[in-house]
Amino acid sequence: MGVARLTKVTIISARSEYEDVARALAQFEDFHPLGGAPQNFDPGVQELAVKAVRIFAQADQAVKDLGLKLMPGQMDMVFRGVKVPRSTFEASTWEELLSKADVQLEPIAEEVKAEKALLQKAQKDEADSSALMGALQAVSGFSSDFTGLADLKVFKAVVLIVGNDRLAEFQKSLPDAVFLSQAASKEQTLVMVVMARAEEARLDKTMKLLELKPLTIPAGFPQNPAEAYRKAAQDHGSAVAAKEKAKAQMAESRLKHGTDLLALRELSEVARKTLDEARVSGGMKRMAMISGYVPAKKEAKMKVMFGKWIVNAEPVEPGAAEEDVPVLMENRKALGLFQPVTMEQGIPAEHEVDPTPLVSFVFPIFFGMMFGDVGHGLILTAFMLLVRQRSTGSMRQWANMFVVAGLSAIVFGIIFGEFFELSFSNFVPIPAAIEIIHRAAGTVDTFNFLPTPFAGINLILIVSFLVGIAHLATALGLDVYQTYKEHNRIELWLEKIPVFTMYLSGVGYGLAFVGVGFSFNVLSSSAPNPLLGVPNDVLGAVSLAVLVPSMAVLLAGKSAAIAAGKLKGGSALSALSDGGLEVFERISQFMSNTISYVRLAVMLLVHAALLLIVNLLQPWGNPVMIAPWVILNLLILAFEAFIVYVQDLRLHLYEFFTKFYSGTGAPFRKIFPDRNRIRINWL
Repeated sequence: MGVARLTKVTIISARSEYEDVARALAQFEDFHPLGGAPQNFDPGVQELAVKAVRIFAQADQAVKDLGLKLMPGQMDMVFRGVKVPRSTFEASTWEELLSKADVQLEPIAEEVKAEKALLQKAQKDEADSSALMGALQAVSGFSSDFTGLADLKVFKAVVLIVGNDRLAEFQKSLPDAVFLSQAASKEQTLVMVVMARAEEARLDKTMKLLELKPLTIPAGFPQNPAEAYRKAAQDHGSAVAAKEKAKAQMAESRLKHGTDLLALRELSEVARKTLDEARVSGGMKRMAMISGYVPAKKEAKMKVMFGKWIVNAEPVEPGAAEEDVPVLMENRKALGLFQPVTMEQGIPAEHEVDPTPLVSFVFPIFFGMMFGDVGHGLILTAFMLLVRQRSTGSMRQWANMFVVAGLSAIVFGIIFGEFFELSFSNFVPIPAAIEIIHRAAGTVDTFNFLPTPFAGINLILIVSFLVGIAHLATALGLDVYQTYKEHNRIELWLEKIPVFTMYLSGVGYGLAFVGVGFSFNVLSSSAPNPLLGVPNDVLGAVSLAVLVPSMAVLLAGKSAAIAAGKLKGGSALSALSDGGLEVFERISQFMSNTISYVRLAVMLLVHAALLLIVNLLQPWGNPVMIAPWVILNLLILAFEAFIVYVQDLRLHLYEFFTKFYSGTGAPFRKIFPDRNRIRINWL
């Protein structure tokens, strides 16, 4: 169910024709290359792979230099209607396709590279001039020329900017030096230190200890601080202008070449990945060989496409011993709608049932139960239809999921009679089947548990428990079915079936427990059970008759099998101890799992309570409140839709899947990756 049958194929050709095989594989697409130890690389395809890597690296660098996004943001696609343009490439061989891409990319990449170099130079010039301006700012008012200081032979002269808090210590450290100083600011002083050339080392050591650096003006600049500062300011202005010009040129290139660059990058990327897989061509010298898996229903098509070469096909039988067999999930469009939810857990492993069809039925029902409101459902559906129309790939699939979830919310909104938490019957003459908000007086509710104002709440709580029981029982039943498929009879009879019957009988005993007034003496009352209608003592007796043996088998079954030599591994005593722990764990797990489904009712009540509070604004009687009412409704819709989705996902991932589904299968990987921006027409 939901997993496609596969065929293992091996294609053998002359080495001189192997590039044509690689092209045909890309054209066929649905080919999962067989993994394993690397073998000989076909030299022709290897050369093409290297060329594809070079083109990809060049295109990727140009894309990064221009700051292009590989795909537009989802908000841009939805709200601004940004489209992903597609480019078409035509070629008869990989060599021709890559050569065309190389010729088209070369001038664009060189232009972008030159513009990037200009921008980097302008940025460096700006940073250098800015740093020099910062160094000279404190002395920009001084017009003395320091040109001759470096030419002194007998004396050493240094000009520094010294903080006033260190000036006295600096002077005390060099008592033999001549200090000339002038205030540069409130915190700093311009100091010229002159001392004998023989004391130069002491001067350098003192400056290092006090972390002082001499004031130097780069060569090529006037050695007059004021003039050097003015020139640095001019250079800074020129660098800023050059940077802005370079940015404008790159922005123009982004508009002019962005689409082509992204298309060429994707083209070279899919070529690189495909040729990297195809270059592994077996160990024969004159013949090339590649093996992999294809969908069984496309086997005939492959034999036609590869008819000029030797094609050996072997159907993969269920339960094949090969460890590298991938899994191709294949559900019909409606049944596979919620496949992303299954993928959150993983790909079904061998013998595992693909739960996607069941999830596609149950997931929207849970969502609608927790989010039942016609008004909010209509808004969610309309918005997701917009997202679907403006999205591609996986985002479109998620949009499809939420469209169905929104429709489910509308259906349950009609059942609950809710329209923005107003009575739906006020707008459409359809009475609510379950009234979760009491709007009129009446009699006592059906189940005699709570007074009339809470009748709908009581009913939805009961329904949520029943839905949870059915959901968990289905998961445990699937676990039994999968163990049966694996032909593991001991596991089936000693664990899986006892767990399944233990849960069902435990539910029956729990209903009888409630039916007799929350008493463990379920055999004391012959009154009909309020939910099932059968006598409580009969229900309790039947449940105990199944529950006790199930627990006994789970407790001591494996221990007895080990003692009888039917099961290997461990001792009978340790197996008995493990059985006791498992019985206890199963009881607590079943109780917590079942109670967890009460969130189906709780989330609906939270949703209703929030809208009841918002409706206190009474916008229909006060136009000023319309805007706040609309905004608050939209905020609640967004918040609740997200929370409800998370709770729905949790019920599947943690309560449902954990009972039977591991999701450890290897995904089917097409040799030719999916594309977003390009089409390739093979001539």
